[in-house]
Amino acid sequence: MQKLEHGIFGLILLLLVMAVLQLNPQWHQALTYNSDTAISQGWPLIAAHLLHLDWSHALFNYLALAVIVVIWRDLLSSRWLINATLLSGVTISLLLLPFEVQFVGLSGVIHGLLLYCLVRDAKQHRWLWGVSVLLVIKVIAELLGWRPAHFVGDDVALIHAAGLISAAVLLKLERRRLSDAVPHKD
Repeated sequence: MQKLEHGIFGLILLLLVMAVLQLNPQWHQALTYNSDTAISQGWPLIAAHLLHLDWSHALFNYLALAVIVVIWRDLLSSRWLINATLLSGVTISLLLLPFEVQFVGLSGVIHGLLLYCLVRDAKQHRWLWGVSVLLVIKVIAELLGWRPAHFVGDDVALIHAAGLISAAVLLKLERRRLSDAVPHKD
């Protein structure tokens, strides 16, 4: 039961949901994020992050998510992983509304989760600050035009940058409880 608390159950649940979406191509067009229609449709704000271009894209993102969960298992609970994935996805989607963007994939969320974990763990392992800075530099280089061959479209850099901003949102909100946001009547 202790393993369930270390993000494994959350990882399995997310992987199952992503696999079900991937196995149903008839849903792909409706769930693809398009900045012109994302707000009116609603679902693409989250679902586009859980859907992928093809199985190789999906497996690469599944693996990246699994690596994050395995490395930072002591930092992550299943509940946190699911909530953070959803919150990061919505944050990224909202940040991309002003741009003409169409996408599917988890890479923005992965960038957000990775930076969140690096910053949280850097308090105990100072050398991780350097890795965090390298991740930010990588995304800045992407924004400035450095595009690896595996990039599909020019919007990937924007999506990764929005993912890094979502890490800041996760870091800010982690110390708040929902009950603290609601005024209490005494």
